[in-house]
Amino acid sequence: MCSTRVLAWKEQTVVSECVECLHMNIWHANLLLNFSRNEFLSFKKVINSLNFWDHSHPFPDGSERIILRTPNSDISFTFEETDFELFKQAVDEAIYMSEVYALMR
Repeated sequence: MCSTRVLAWKEQTVVSECVECLHMNIWHANLLLNFSRNEFLSFKKVINSLNFWDHSHPFPDGSERIILRTPNSDISFTFEETDFELFKQAVDEAIYMSEVYALMR
């Protein structure tokens, strides 16, 4: 396992980066996704392009949620609006902090 540093932490979402290989990890609840830097930047573009209300659906529990597909087609996140915004903030903050660490190297 890589030696990681936390770049962002918002509620249930933690984004970390391996200090050696610079792979990015998204830890959300009990899921862990791993990305190369380029894959992470592409993922960021996709989630930031989504408007919650244009892509949300009613769920059986009565809540409105957006389904966010992951690079693995069998795994998707579902977020209520507030959780989705926090998730996007964590990803954005992680990119910013990763750039700060890159400047310090």
